[in-house]
Amino acid sequence: MTQVNIPDVLFQEVEKSLPNAVSPDDFVVMAVREKLTSEGRKKEFFKLSDQTRSALMEQGLTESDVLKEFEATRHSLNG
Repeated sequence: MTQVNIPDVLFQEVEKSLPNAVSPDDFVVMAVREKLTSEGRKKEFFKLSDQTRSALMEQGLTESDVLKEFEATRHSLNG
């Protein structure tokens, strides 16, 4: 099994903050899984943002055009 070295100070903080039902090892595994999920979502967000930007540029639209349309739509919905 691969090992990861956690500085003693950090490990002590983990131990202090845990409920009795969770071991430090389980806590670290859960934290890493949460971080990996977050990073996956971030990667997907950037991918979709890049695709949207490319599609807008292909249509000849600028950021200013999109913002103007957003404001016009927002004002028409709010009356």
